[in-house]
Amino acid sequence: MKTLLSCCLMLLLLVACGCGNGERGQVYQGVCVRMDAATKTLELSNTEPELNPIPGGTALFDLSRASVGLLPEPGDEIRVAFTSDGSTLVAHKVMNVSKQSLREK
Repeated sequence: MKTLLSCCLMLLLLVACGCGNGERGQVYQGVCVRMDAATKTLELSNTEPELNPIPGGTALFDLSRASVGLLPEPGDEIRVAFTSDGSTLVAHKVMNVSKQSLREK
């Protein structure tokens, strides 16, 4: 009986911890058009239309909850890990691909 109870409890814990909202993160890569620190937004041009999950010429990301590495500047190649919250693209991690090799490890 104890073994059955332990198994049920473990299964319940696995389900509770492993099941979030089911939303999968996505990645977008493009060239920085502008970064606005006041509104915490980043606009990227779609330089990889066949690979990026968002159609159109540019994409605007909300950076309010993002972890940002080296600050993006216009012209830099940027990679963003994001989720979609309705009509808002919420960035979680922003990586400056152009300046990655400049930083010593």
